[in-house]
Amino acid sequence: MKGKIFMYLFLFALLYIVFQYANVKKTFEVQQQMIADLNLEVDELEAEKDSIIQLNKNNQVEDFTLAGDEKARMYIEDLGYEVEEFKTLLQTKIVAENKADSDNKLVPYSGMNGFMRINGLKIINHKWVLVEFTDGKFWGEAILNYFIEKDGSISFEVNDGFLYGN
Repeated sequence: MKGKIFMYLFLFALLYIVFQYANVKKTFEVQQQMIADLNLEVDELEAEKDSIIQLNKNNQVEDFTLAGDEKARMYIEDLGYEVEEFKTLLQTKIVAENKADSDNKLVPYSGMNGFMRINGLKIINHKWVLVEFTDGKFWGEAILNYFIEKDGSISFEVNDGFLYGN
């Protein structure tokens, strides 16, 4: 009788072990398939990210800079300026309009919390400059037209601007 009980216990334990092995094997295979699928998805996303990065490098946005626009660069060079030298000159002239006791005359808005000052700019081409301005609390952007006169002086005209809501 004792031998039969041990035999039944042994068979029950053997069946339990086989069941557990099959269950664990099935779970392991499902997890391996999930890992393979996720690795494939990661590879696809990395390839997509690389192509987006490559597109950004080759993007037309570079054309909207003085150095990236061939025609604008040639226009500046035909006037006798080097592009980098001209960019520095233009930036200096625009920032020099920031006064300690008044608004910058190139900003289309009056300061509400102080005087409006230009604190950043991007030269788009041989005719336009995008400027960012602030009075410390309110800020906005404006596009300026600039003209290179025959005598080499530069004049500015405020084209349009907007003030962000606070």
